[in-house]
Amino acid sequence: MDKRELKRLEKILFAMLGRKPDAFGIVMDKGGWISIKELHRALMKEAGFSHITPKVLTQFFSLYRPKKFEWQENHVRVKPELQSPNLTIYNEATPPELLYVSIRPKAHAHVIARGLQSSNNKKWIILSTEKEMALKIGKRRDKDPIIAKIMAFKSNKAGVVFRRAGEGLYLVKSLDPQWMNIPPLPPVREKDKHREPKSREVKPGGKKILKGGAPSLEKIGAFVLRDSPSHIVSSELDKRNKNKKSRNRDPEWKKTRRRKKRGAKNKMPT
Repeated sequence: MDKRELKRLEKILFAMLGRKPDAFGIVMDKGGWISIKELHRALMKEAGFSHITPKVLTQFFSLYRPKKFEWQENHVRVKPELQSPNLTIYNEATPPELLYVSIRPKAHAHVIARGLQSSNNKKWIILSTEKEMALKIGKRRDKDPIIAKIMAFKSNKAGVVFRRAGEGLYLVKSLDPQWMNIPPLPPVREKDKHREPKSREVKPGGKKILKGGAPSLEKIGAFVLRDSPSHIVSSELDKRNKNKKSRNRDPEWKKTRRRKKRGAKNKMPT
């Protein structure tokens, strides 16, 4: 990247990690730390930065070393003195009536049965006041996430603790299915149901072959003896050709001796 691109990247990363992380659907750990992996997922959804790879992002911090950031062990943050006040302080708050959350289609049945739970890798379940933001967050992990409505105010009255993360995000540790309005999985598209399998397959070596194996010998104009399997015919022909070539390479004295033997055999009385 040239200097202009580096500055542009530094500017958006500073906004994401030091000024308005909630505007990008980002929730950071205590002190403002976030993994390069999570940061890259968020950056990929911003216009003009989809070409940035995890390796390029890591090199940006480890080699370019922008002065506003601190980087260690695949985690990065804006320096504390440059962060907005209370950037990672998530206080308890009363949520609005409805919030939105994204669900991966693979987890659809599990969420309907057991709800949502945080984990060691994902300390918070991120909820949004805007459906579009929930969709944006969901697309970081799945191409077609399902957006569920959360009866946030009612669940809060029933004892579920919500924490606010900026203006548009709320956090919870877990959510029971009773507080979630989860739409059904979208139907399988007709064109996917009737999709034909590919006509060519790839061998481990990388060569493409026609599905169903190699063409028959008749199709390529070869002559096949019907009373013998093809592999036997091929083997006999190879053997005869090999013996013929071997005889042609024999010295002259061997050829002479072979002719004498044949002549003596023919003179024997019957």
